Amino acid sequence: MTRTPDQIRDHAMRCFSQTARPKYDDGQARKEVTDNLDTHPDLVGALREELIDGWFYLHSLAHQLDEKDSKIAELEHQLKHYKELARR
Repeated sequence: MTRTPDQIRDHAMRCFSQTARPKYDDGQARKEVTDNLDTHPDLVGALREELIDGWFYLHSLAHQLDEKDSKIAELEHQLKHYKELARR
């Protein structure tokens, strides 16, 4: 399926709208550092930690996708082989 740029944007915006408010509200309710971001003592440090976490998430996801792609390629190769055998 090929999505249009508008469909990509709209889907991303829907996902954000559905998840952003609950995540924000949960974080504020837990008061890990403060219950008001405007009074957070170290937003730069907090964001740095989030970005570092995101970096590791990204690399783990990339590894998982590489593994999936390798498995798909292997299965496609096996399928081609079995189709050739079936034609004989």
